[in-house]
Amino acid sequence: MLIRPTQRPNSLTPAAKPAATAAPAAAKSEGAAVAGESAELSSVPPRIANVSAAAVEAVQADIGQGEYVEGEVIVKLKPTEQKLFSDFASEYGGKVIEEFDIPSDIYKAFDGDLIRIKLPAGITTAEAIAAMKEDGRVTYAESNDIQQFVGQEEGQDGVPNDLHEKLWGFRNTGQTGGTAGADASILDAWKVTTGDNSANGPLIAIIDSGADLDHPDLVGNLWVNPGEIPGDGIDNDGNGVIDDIHGYHAADNHGSPDDQVGHGTHVAGTIGAVGNNGEGVTGVNQKARLMPIRIDSNGSITTDGVVRAMMYATKMGADITNNSWGGSRLNQAIYDAFKAAPALHLAAAGNNGTDADRSPSYPMAFDMPNMISVAATDHNDRRASFSNYGEVNVDVAAPGKDIWSTKNGGGYHSLSGTSMATPFTTGVAGLIKSAYPDATPTQVKERLMYGSDQIADLKEVSGSGGRVNAANSLENDSVAPGAPNDFKAHDTNSRGTTLRWTSTGDDKWSGQSSATELRVSNDAISAENFADARAVQTPAPGETGNFERVAFAHEPSTTPQTYHFAMKVVDNVGNRSELRTTSVTIPAATVAYQNGFDAEEASWTPEGTWGRMEVEGRGMVWADSPEGNMTPGASTGLTSPSISLKDTSNNLLKFDAKYDVGWSDKVSVQVSTDGENWSEASTVADRGNRSSDWASHSVDLSAYDGQDVQLRFQMDTGSSSRPADGFYLDNLTLLGDPNA
Repeated sequence: MLIRPTQRPNSLTPAAKPAATAAPAAAKSEGAAVAGESAELSSVPPRIANVSAAAVEAVQADIGQGEYVEGEVIVKLKPTEQKLFSDFASEYGGKVIEEFDIPSDIYKAFDGDLIRIKLPAGITTAEAIAAMKEDGRVTYAESNDIQQFVGQEEGQDGVPNDLHEKLWGFRNTGQTGGTAGADASILDAWKVTTGDNSANGPLIAIIDSGADLDHPDLVGNLWVNPGEIPGDGIDNDGNGVIDDIHGYHAADNHGSPDDQVGHGTHVAGTIGAVGNNGEGVTGVNQKARLMPIRIDSNGSITTDGVVRAMMYATKMGADITNNSWGGSRLNQAIYDAFKAAPALHLAAAGNNGTDADRSPSYPMAFDMPNMISVAATDHNDRRASFSNYGEVNVDVAAPGKDIWSTKNGGGYHSLSGTSMATPFTTGVAGLIKSAYPDATPTQVKERLMYGSDQIADLKEVSGSGGRVNAANSLENDSVAPGAPNDFKAHDTNSRGTTLRWTSTGDDKWSGQSSATELRVSNDAISAENFADARAVQTPAPGETGNFERVAFAHEPSTTPQTYHFAMKVVDNVGNRSELRTTSVTIPAATVAYQNGFDAEEASWTPEGTWGRMEVEGRGMVWADSPEGNMTPGASTGLTSPSISLKDTSNNLLKFDAKYDVGWSDKVSVQVSTDGENWSEASTVADRGNRSSDWASHSVDLSAYDGQDVQLRFQMDTGSSSRPADGFYLDNLTLLGDPNA
């Protein structure tokens, strides 16, 4: 289950504002404490009064994607010597309730000051943000978003004496009914290191619900602040927090991160429960330095607490952060806090069982070189049914189903979620950092991703396509893979080319490499600018000597285009081969047919309500219902004249479209070679899809090379179709390679 905070108003309008200005009592934050002090405004500040209703609605639509604390705004101000924060807030009728403590060593990178403002009754968060967007002093203004913990469901030689049989992710013999060997090879990794809890060991910040500070399986691995004297009520180290002996309560701003929820305690145990102590379980790091940072107040997580947590972790020197929580929208303040922090960040992919590339959450989808997003696997090396996935926004998978770990009160229990897979991976990151203390966050990330076991069932779950393998990631290997000498382009036409090469080994030409980095640019690529070129997705390499190929698609054009490609082969610990390059010129395509629909149109045949209409900025276009919403329970179409494809091959249909259709509606492209029998070539829109802006579409018509064809744009609407704007068509072109 998800630990859900108290519901907050998230769909406010100016008309509703007086009734929804106070933060709920469940959020025991500084903002909630002062909420009752606010009074109804006698007059609206000019900066608020001058903002348009449309601007407010746009902001509301954005922040209303998730929950937030109404009546608060987090503002990033541009750097200035005069820090007149109170004056700024008063211009919006509010008061500053927090100046975030940005560590001096990242202040330059953060590039500004961050404050939290409490608004008066009568002014909504959306109104204030809309007005602040027009203020030249403001970098951005954000709502104080509410986050959620991600996933919490009840649920020999060198072997420590507390390796519980339920720890299948460490060693899977099939003891829990799963597949033998479907584990992260933790025991082999322990032959290299079991962690380092010395003063020089990696400091792991667990940004979560805190931890049970008295748990017998955690006490020995809890970080101890060397600059603080326990219980004297003094901020001995001058970091702004009193008696932060083992960590920090970021939500309530004090030094005791004692867990009241249980989520963080379970996470902490997976990362670093004390190993070989005869007590309960062991963590992935038998020896660890765990710094719990609590970000919830009574289970509720807000942006201000998250930002304070990350600033504290940075100030205290965290090397790694674990983030088993998330929210539905990209909050810029949280993004900036993560970006400025030099640590390696690991985040849970989420538990909706959905494609995180299409429906991302945050922080897991932050595009940063020091961010790792983790999906969850079960004891059969399959994606756990609840786990989100995505080849772009998810990096790697790890055991996350039925994970046995520490429980509040000194006990143990099993939980499931990407919340559990993330600390498992964090634990491996800690082992890597223990064995290789000089490794950068990027290098640790590469070891985790490239060292993962390639699993067929996980191919499309993450960018790495694999499940974490700790032993692979810890290998001491300085030998780079070989560089293929046969990297060439083949089978080139107006729609692209095929790149081919022979797989090389992990160590020059022996073993098996882990990945291929392929990049493309319009300019020549060298070792110096390789990282700047656009990445091309490649499959995991096959065995050494295998013939590999990748298709590179190109939108046909009437002018030729030259592309430059470069390749490096990567092994399991991030060693790279020498650079290999090749170039190819994509030939120009021939226009077989083209129509912008601006001239008088008699060649296309409309059926039903189809007709031409004028659209600002585009001229004349075709629409299925130019007079208004589309007609329910209808089947109508727009048919082209006969078009000859006899002089071209590899034909491609391109057109611009804009559409709004209901759940039971469908727009398709159909093709006929005789004008009577029609075949569907592509579905353009269906199942309630909406494209508010014009977009380009392509349909492969190579199956009709050498023939005369007719095209039909078919609109089929359900009898219960909701009122919808329908379909618009413009700028249609057929392109192909000229026949010799």
